[in-house]
Amino acid sequence: MHARLAAVTVLVSLSVVAPCVGQPTDSSAPGPAPATNAVGAWVGGSFATGRLIGNIQGAHLGLLGLRYHRLLVPSSPSPTPDGPTLTYTADLLPVLFLSVPSSAPRSRSSDGFPSERTTVGVGVRPAGLRLTYRIGRRVQPFIAGSTGLAFFDRSVPNALGRSLNFTFDVGAGVRVVLTPTLLLSLGYRYHHLSNGFRGQINPGVDANLLQLGVTVSP
Repeated sequence: MHARLAAVTVLVSLSVVAPCVGQPTDSSAPGPAPATNAVGAWVGGSFATGRLIGNIQGAHLGLLGLRYHRLLVPSSPSPTPDGPTLTYTADLLPVLFLSVPSSAPRSRSSDGFPSERTTVGVGVRPAGLRLTYRIGRRVQPFIAGSTGLAFFDRSVPNALGRSLNFTFDVGAGVRVVLTPTLLLSLGYRYHHLSNGFRGQINPGVDANLLQLGVTVSP
């Protein structure tokens, strides 16, 4: 819920800014050359859990991230970029929010009944890649993935799990050029979180995430 409220706030803010930038919105109009380095911020929230790897259903995951972008291919920006680009990304996650329902495997409360467990934490994704297409256009589709660590204030999903968990995600989306130095991104990620069999139990959480972010380049 916290992540969804944050996402709505950012979306409303961007809806006010976007009409004021005075840039063409035609997706066929040429966009600026990609910057070698860029930074950004994003929010993400889950709308459903998956079953590909994780076994916990009905969990809710929210994230706030700060991202660094480094253009890998081509090695330097081209005045007239042609073809896809490969970008390295690294994320710092100052806020993680995870709510696991009472139906998930967990230890019981003092009265003998299972209770919902909500945890907060921080994380890092030092290894990420993004392949962006139609880089010379205003609307640029992409596919991306990353992997990293998440540390919560208590064990997940209960005392039999671990506070330190591993994460990875894959997904796709679009980047929209608002100004030569400002881009809006909207995407989907399939996100997995688990302790890598380091705990006594390792049910894992698969989350379908929507992410909204902005990127600023020099």
